This record gives sequence, C-alpha cells and structure tokens, in this order.
Amino acid sequence: MKFHYLLVDDLLPEGEFERRVEEKVAESGDLLDDRTAAMLVVKDLGRAHIRIHDLTAAPSLACFFARVLSVEEPREFERPDGTAGIVANVMVGDETGRARLTLWDEKAAGVSEIEAGDVLEILGRPKGGGKVTDVTAVAIQKAACEIACEETGPSTLPGPGGDLEVRVISVEEARAFKRRDGSPGAMVEVVVGNEDGVFRLVCWTPAILEGVQAGETVVIRGAVARDSVKGVEYSLGEAASVLRSDREIAVPMKTVADVEEGGSYSLAGTVLSVQPPHSFVTRNGRQSSVRNVIVADDTGEIPVVIWGKKADEHLVPGDRIEVYNAAAKRGRYGDLEVHLSWGSAFVVLGEEEKEVEVEGTVVATRQGTCIDTGDACYLLAGPLPVGYHVRARGTVHRGVISLSRLEAVIPDQEDLHRRLDRISGGS
Repeated sequence: MKFHYLLVDDLLPEGEFERRVEEKVAESGDLLDDRTAAMLVVKDLGRAHIRIHDLTAAPSLACFFARVLSVEEPREFERPDGTAGIVANVMVGDETGRARLTLWDEKAAGVSEIEAGDVLEILGRPKGGGKVTDVTAVAIQKAACEIACEETGPSTLPGPGGDLEVRVISVEEARAFKRRDGSPGAMVEVVVGNEDGVFRLVCWTPAILEGVQAGETVVIRGAVARDSVKGVEYSLGEAASVLRSDREIAVPMKTVADVEEGGSYSLAGTVLSVQPPHSFVTRNGRQSSVRNVIVADDTGEIPVVIWGKKADEHLVPGDRIEVYNAAAKRGRYGDLEVHLSWGSAFVVLGEEEKEVEVEGTVVATRQGTCIDTGDACYLLAGPLPVGYHVRARGTVHRGVISLSRLEAVIPDQEDLHRRLDRISGGS
C-alpha cells in the first residue's frame, strides 16, 4: 500500500489513503486485495499507471508495469566523497518501448531476486528520452500480470559498468584536489556524447585518458553511472580503461526554436555578438568569469551565457560553434537563455587560415589590441604598442592575426582626414 501511496502523497494524508483502500476492499465484498484496491484509489485520484512510451512526458514520479528483459550484475564503486556504493541495471520493456531501470545501493543489492521474464510494477523517476528511457527506481515489486514486449537486441544506451562508446566532445585540464584523508588527488572532466545524448564524465585517474583528444571516438569500460541535476553522469576509477574506436558517432542536435525552459540542449549556430568576459568572486571565494554571447541558427537567435574558464576562451562574431548540454533558463529580464557551466561544452568549428598583408593603426579595444585598417579590425595574437601606424604581414584565423613581418610606416595624412571625415559624418 505504501508503494502506491507515493503516487498521491501530495494529494491526501496517508491515513486517508488507507481508509479509501479499505472502503474499496469492503465494497468489493473482499474480492479485491489491498494492492488492487490501492491501484483503484490512485486511478480515482487521476494518477494512473502509464506505458513506457509515455514516460518522457510523465511528471517527476511515474508508475508502470514492464517485463524484465535482462539483468546486470551489481557493481561496487567509490563515490567522490570516498564512500562505497552499489549500482545495477535492469532492462525492461512493454509493447510500446524499452526502459533502462537503474537501481542504487540497497535496491541494487537485491537485484539477484529479479530474473528475465519477471513482470514488475515500477515506481520511478524518468530521466529524458531517446531510444531507451532512463528510469531511476524508487520502488519495485513483482506483479502477477502479463506484459507483451517486442524482443529486440541489447540497448545501445551505455549502462553503469558497461561499455560506453562515445565521441569525446571536450577534455578539461587535470585538476588537483585533496582527499579527506589529506592525500593529493587529481581529476579530469570530460564531455562525451553518442546517439542517445550528451554526458558529463569525471575521471579520478587522469592517466586513463592520457592522449585522448576531443573529436575521437572511444570505448570506455568500467564507467559507473550516477544521477545528477543534468541527468546521468559517469565516473571512472582505477579499474576503468579506454580503447579507440573507428565508428563515426553523430550526436543529436536541436535548434534554437526547440529550446524550452528547464531542458538541456545541444545546438549549432553562428556567433552574432560577443561581450568581453566579466570577472567575479564566487560565494566560496574563488575567482571566476562569465560572458554573454548571442548565437543564431536558421530558426532564430538566443543568448548563451558562458561560465567559468570557458568564458575566457577566444570567440569572435562569425564563429561557427556547437554548444553541448546547455541548460535553458530565464534571464533577469525574463528572456530565455542557455547556460554553459559544469558538464557543458562548446566547440568552435574549424576555419582555414589565410595569408594577409594589412596597413593600419594599433588600437586598444574591449576584445584586446588590434590593427584597425579602417575597413576591418584584426585582433593581435601578441602585444604591440598602441598608437603606431604599421604595415603587417601574417596569417589570420578567426579574426586573429599572427604576424610574420611588421614595419612602422608614416601615415597618409589625406587618408587620415578622409577617415576622420567618415567618422564625424563630414561635419
């Protein structure tokens, strides 16, 4: 009875729920058992069991019946705080689809009592969609009913402890930390993706990822999954390993028009405008940065707010970028924005370098020191004294010029006057 009460605990007290269940049993002449009567009370209150296909649109807690397709052995892992945990996966299905049921700790320890072919009544928290829906188990119990289910091959969605075949989207620099016992440690944060979504991965043994670069496809063995506010994320310990793969993996992308408040999105677009990074001090006293960018695609444009070290990376208008795992929120003025923080990544798509020879004045701008030619402004890769008029040769990549030759020149006075006239409007 407690199992079913969790579905309606926001609607009435537990005592009132039990009273209604007893009434249902009495009205049936004791033909109904407590479980069936509880289900009827839940249905009367507008909360009914659903099918797997409908889980993605379900509220935070949902109840459904499913048949067990496969059961993974429980695996032990170590949490970042040093405590031990257990996790297990159970693949379940009905006639509308399949779901990956994740059981943690004491529930994972009891997975030996579940076998393929069992029918379960599952109370869980759905975690997004895809080919297979993730569900974190809150409670499960065996059910005496039949469930039709199309038999298909194993899921391509990576499971805790299983092989995780992904494209590496970004790899952060290793970061040192101190364990609770005072010993030093290091970690690397990685953003990875496959056909089923984008995931944050934390590696507590950086040597495992030595030589792994963004853009590569890898198979990761021994990854341990856990729930986070951004969905499933993965942890790698000493027992994990990484192998290269030749498979091409396409990570699904959304459009600006698809973005809705509360979701996480991967988008591709063109940078329309870039604000300089703004430094601030976090609540715990760390120095950090934030930056605002406007990105557009064929369906519209949207502000992108970049937090942390990512805010200091070079960006210029016209850059083609891909944004991964960005959280959609309302800004201070009510406009919809997407935010890049931990577990997010952005990639600037490649652009060919070109040789140029330019003449202009070295000026200071909000983006940095530039050579202003009057028609264009080239950001300098290295410092130069402001105010000099120069002729320069070099290569330009994404608006930044790397100089191979530089000479000071005497400005053309007539040209300077013409440029001043243009600026002043001829007044």
